[in-house]
Amino acid sequence: MHKPTILLITKSRYVHRMFREQITDYFGDSVDLVDATTVGVSCNADLFLASYREVVKEWEFPPDKLLVARRTVDLSKIGDLIALPAGTKCLVVNNSLDTARETISCLENLGLNLELSPYDPTVNKVPHDVEVAVVAETGRDLVPEGMKRIVYIGMRPIDYATILDIGFRLQIPIPEPQVYSSKYIRQIVQLSGQLSGALENEKDLNRQMDAIFHTVHDGLIGIDKKGIIIQANQAAHRILGHNPLVTPLIGGRVQEVFPGVSVNDISSQETIQQMDDRYLVMNRTYMDEGRLGSVLAFQDVTRLQKLEQDFRKRVQSKGLQPRYSEDNIIASSETMAKTLKVMRKLARTDRTVIILGESGTGKELFAHAIHELSDRRHGPFLPVNFAGLPETLAESELFGYAEGAFTGARRGGKPGLFELAHNGTLFLDEIGDASPSIQALLLRVLQERHVMRVGGDQVIPVDVRIVAATNRDLRELVQAGKFRHDLYYRLFVLPLYIPSLRERREDIPLLVEHFVRRYSAGKLRVLPNVMDRLVAYEWPGNVRELEAAAQYMTSVAEGQVVTSDDLPRQLFEVAESTEDVVCHDEIFQRSDLTILYAILDSLDWAKQHGFNRLGRSAIVEYACRKNIRVSEQQVRNRMVMLREIGLIETGNRRQGSWLTAKGEIALSRIRERLRIIRETSL
Repeated sequence: MHKPTILLITKSRYVHRMFREQITDYFGDSVDLVDATTVGVSCNADLFLASYREVVKEWEFPPDKLLVARRTVDLSKIGDLIALPAGTKCLVVNNSLDTARETISCLENLGLNLELSPYDPTVNKVPHDVEVAVVAETGRDLVPEGMKRIVYIGMRPIDYATILDIGFRLQIPIPEPQVYSSKYIRQIVQLSGQLSGALENEKDLNRQMDAIFHTVHDGLIGIDKKGIIIQANQAAHRILGHNPLVTPLIGGRVQEVFPGVSVNDISSQETIQQMDDRYLVMNRTYMDEGRLGSVLAFQDVTRLQKLEQDFRKRVQSKGLQPRYSEDNIIASSETMAKTLKVMRKLARTDRTVIILGESGTGKELFAHAIHELSDRRHGPFLPVNFAGLPETLAESELFGYAEGAFTGARRGGKPGLFELAHNGTLFLDEIGDASPSIQALLLRVLQERHVMRVGGDQVIPVDVRIVAATNRDLRELVQAGKFRHDLYYRLFVLPLYIPSLRERREDIPLLVEHFVRRYSAGKLRVLPNVMDRLVAYEWPGNVRELEAAAQYMTSVAEGQVVTSDDLPRQLFEVAESTEDVVCHDEIFQRSDLTILYAILDSLDWAKQHGFNRLGRSAIVEYACRKNIRVSEQQVRNRMVMLREIGLIETGNRRQGSWLTAKGEIALSRIRERLRIIRETSL
């Protein structure tokens, strides 16, 4: 399954690290994160996430793929800011004037009663009456001299609106959308508790607590030990629908303000509470000193809950749309041309297809393409990988479960993949790894075309096309008793064999160029002798291994070309092992050694001058320039022999010939032999 790629465009390694950690916290391994400083901004990413707005002036991006992250403030760092006297003049320092202005905007949104001025590090000019510097993490080294006090506010994290935007753009479900809100509220309450413990004077504590309450956008209510509200910020009134001038919260009992919510049971651990038709994330921190008994923090996440529910409904109704099509299959070889022709024919039917091939050959890519070419292309495409699916979860994932089926079951139950793939395609990847019990359940569904959820009693009809794939020999598994023979015949209806990379070597240069272009943003080219080694290698890991090798080469290459020094170790090993087999002694005993030399030398010359392949007529012309008389028929006959022993390769349909890695070694030895012959004849 293709994972979407996010290109992170930041100005500092600190911001890059924070973005990476924050996105990973929310999305796990559902996305691939790429650093723009490593691959450049021209890479083929699904989303370009920038930390600053000026990026649009520096490079051109597809408008639908660019997202400038909105940033917020780390509330755990603003205690010192709140403690500053009202009206204090502060210089806000970040790594540029624009980011300093953005920081000021965030701080002003918090309602801080401070005079904030942005600092321009390129001008290095400071107002004469400013003595306090408010410094973000990326501005630590830029603080001007003369500041009597420095307040560090740390990194500005991505706000939750941006996290939601990332998920919706890439169609990735965001688990537990309330987590961000809960962490945010916890920071507020922890800050309140810190001040409570640090300030002995209750008057100062009340002033600081009041500042905190009105600094944040979340609802905060201060409760005394009798359950009476003694403090409430504007956000609390707004969220609960109270006008502070008409129906102020202060003076009321907290239980009456939250009908239906057991306020006394709320602890410091965040919890979602439903009040009427709204959802609130709430937690409560108890104070040990002063009149304030506890602080109740809450935020209305009804909209977030609805967004998440709507997203899941869209996924369930539309299914997971394929990310690949036939256009993504890179090939020009005759072998692959035949395979693609068969694939198109199979796709037009509605019968079960089983894709066979070694690991790494691209079986999933073909499954996506089959769906896109079928009459079900407007329906859902859902994959399931049996190699990574625990048996304990497999049944509920495939067939769903009814409400109350087991402890922790979702209210209302959950549809399985067969239901979600209705009118579409279900891709059963690594089917050879399915357990015997799951094989029996699959057989039943394929025979009866309906499912029953775990713990349910309702039969649900499903109209699903099955595309399966495996790199194992199912026939051997059947003979060994590890795979049901009846399921085997249900799946083995329309087999499609995907050739290994060894069987389609003509495609290797195309694939190498594609991957190098992807991972170097088109900045690198591969030298001909390097390409020969890549073509000569056996590639036991097939296209997957080739892509990994391309990533390695583009990461270590210096300058504008990929040289032999940039090859992964396994490519060196194969190059060393070829020396023992490339040159047969009989070659050097032939009377036409000069003609063989002319053929190999012409192909070598073509490589060095950017011509990857030469035809026979061009080889004859080259030989004539070297004063070697040879006919086109003679060249044809010699090239057959050279191709048989692996010194050259010839393409299909007049595509010309090229020198292999073995041929390079042979050419150097023939040159040496001819030199010795010339010297001994003098």
